[in-house]
Amino acid sequence: MKNNGIIYKFFIITAIIFLLGSCQQDVIFYDIAQEIEYEDPIVQGNIFSMVPCEGQLFVQNNSIFSKAWNANRNSSKKWTQLESLPESGKPVVRLASDASYLYALVINNSNDTTGSVYAAQVTSTGIGEWTAEPVASDVQELYDNKVFNSDGTTTGRNAYFTTNNRVVKKLNGAGVPEQQTVTDVIGNTDSYIRAAGSDGTQDYFSSKDVFAVVQKSGETYIYTSFDGNTPSPTATKALKYKHRSTDSDPWSAWLSGGTTNSIITVLTANGNDELLIGTQAGYETSAIASDGKPANGVTPSGSNNNAESAFGTRYVTGIWAYGDAGTLYISVIGVEHSQFNKLWGFYNSDDKKWNYE
Repeated sequence: MKNNGIIYKFFIITAIIFLLGSCQQDVIFYDIAQEIEYEDPIVQGNIFSMVPCEGQLFVQNNSIFSKAWNANRNSSKKWTQLESLPESGKPVVRLASDASYLYALVINNSNDTTGSVYAAQVTSTGIGEWTAEPVASDVQELYDNKVFNSDGTTTGRNAYFTTNNRVVKKLNGAGVPEQQTVTDVIGNTDSYIRAAGSDGTQDYFSSKDVFAVVQKSGETYIYTSFDGNTPSPTATKALKYKHRSTDSDPWSAWLSGGTTNSIITVLTANGNDELLIGTQAGYETSAIASDGKPANGVTPSGSNNNAESAFGTRYVTGIWAYGDAGTLYISVIGVEHSQFNKLWGFYNSDDKKWNYE
């Protein structure tokens, strides 16, 4: 009888192990069934800029790729590499655009802190020739005011650069750039201008590249990130904002918004109700309340967002809301290995899943 009891217990334990294993396999098979079939990536490398111009999008990764602004992943109009660069064999590290020109910042090698800007006119039929000579030299930062219209046009978009001696100039196509007198809305007195934004009527300039401008309920809101009450260039998890009603009104004091789960690297306005936040460990969203206050960052998840399984907690270098409503692009880098440096796309009108671009 004792042996029969041992045998009975053995069968019970075996049955339990089998059932548990079966359940685990069901989960595994379910995950496999739900797995996204990833496309072969077209745009890879160190990606820091994506800009629209004349119905097209341009992205840099030392080279330059382009496609129609509203082409989705399954379109025949996918990313294609430009046949010519401003300077053959030299990396393109930043792009900017205005209503009809694309601008590229070119450096001689990866150790350079300044470079030269070339211009190429863009029309509805494509991009023209690059200027034979740079339109600007000794450039430390290249940026624009991020204006993008719902029909894919860029009327009202302006491009700027900051020289190595901290002078800000507005680009003028293939013509001579115009020097600007600007104020750093962040309030740092010992930093140079790194970014710009627009509320639809005026451009604002920032010494922090973590920077966004939103026009909401007749107020202009400025968003950035720093700890404490005094602006600093240090990267943090804290969202800050201030606002004013008209150009002649003084800015409010800096106000505290929500916080994020990781240190903020990129800040992008998505309409006037949401901030898209790139961090050192993935991306988050922050809802903007009616009074302009940004909420705590939330990591998108669920059946309609596979960000966690796609690029997970990689370091985000750029977020862009170009294309049809709901379309997003994110560039990430793998701190541990450059093989993870990719461009990802999310199309609200397509499969609603992140996939390689």
